[in-house]
Amino acid sequence: MSTNETDSYPNYSVSYSIKFSLLIALEIPSILTSLLIFVYFGTNRTVRLTDQNHSLLVLLVINLLQVITDLPMPISFFRLNGSVQPATSAYCTWWTWYEFSLNTTNGYLMAWISIERYILIFHNSFIRNLISWKRRALHIIPLIICSLWGPLYYSLTILISPMCTNTRYYDSLLCGLPCYLFTNWGIFDLFCDIILPVMTIFIFNFILFTRAVYQSMIVRGRVQNNWQRHQKMALQLGLISFVYLAIWIPLSIIQLGLNYINSNFLLDYLDTFNFLVYIVPLILPMLCLMSMPDLIKRIKTCMCIHQRIMVMPMNNTTIRHPNINHHSRTTAIAKF
Repeated sequence: MSTNETDSYPNYSVSYSIKFSLLIALEIPSILTSLLIFVYFGTNRTVRLTDQNHSLLVLLVINLLQVITDLPMPISFFRLNGSVQPATSAYCTWWTWYEFSLNTTNGYLMAWISIERYILIFHNSFIRNLISWKRRALHIIPLIICSLWGPLYYSLTILISPMCTNTRYYDSLLCGLPCYLFTNWGIFDLFCDIILPVMTIFIFNFILFTRAVYQSMIVRGRVQNNWQRHQKMALQLGLISFVYLAIWIPLSIIQLGLNYINSNFLLDYLDTFNFLVYIVPLILPMLCLMSMPDLIKRIKTCMCIHQRIMVMPMNNTTIRHPNINHHSRTTAIAKF
């Protein structure tokens, strides 16, 4: 077990406290927003059956699973000021495998959603002309591949790990890096599981944005109405992709620099971006909510109805004055 320097311990303690507070502050709103979106899809059959929402639902399910089951492990690490509990090799292996699998699954799902949205917007006629089972296969098979690739690959490199033996550091996040990252398997992992999804997301979103701007300038009439619906799809994907790319592009550059330029290349920023990776699944449901105007409208309607229900009883209340028997008072005065 490695130890931190004594004079730097207070700085680490403050940093861990800030990270812990930030993750806790975002976790509950993230879970509630995810549940709200699931209820919306569950009660709205038309929205639920729309092709472009299938992949988004899978992404949100994986994302919620990560928020509920994976993020408590780094939250516990930051709460304990940088201490892994329980400090066992089995726990470290599980944590590393689970977190790497979920991050890779989310990355590939984002990449596939970017490709799928591009096809649905600009090649929708091709999708409509496919036979029913081929159209379903085109939606389902990529989702299955994206969901299974990460767990299977990391089962080999982390759980079985035939290429090396891991050394555990119980005062480091994830108990230190898995040893396969320092072999050729790590180079393959960098290009296949990080750079490939990131580049796919970037390229297809760039093409989608460019064509969206061009189409909005030339379309007219009824075609323009259809294109406005496509713009909503592009906006939804753009919001999610922007946050994902804002974290993973710098992280990919740092990893490439560390491997091929200098062992200290932007090393001071590595810890920051490794932490920001945890922020992505926390804010993803909120970004999805921002791109769902129909759901936002329903929420506002429910809030207005609730407010009216609270106000109406107050408006219906009447102030009752005590009854005064004027005849009795007149008689008493006369007797006096």
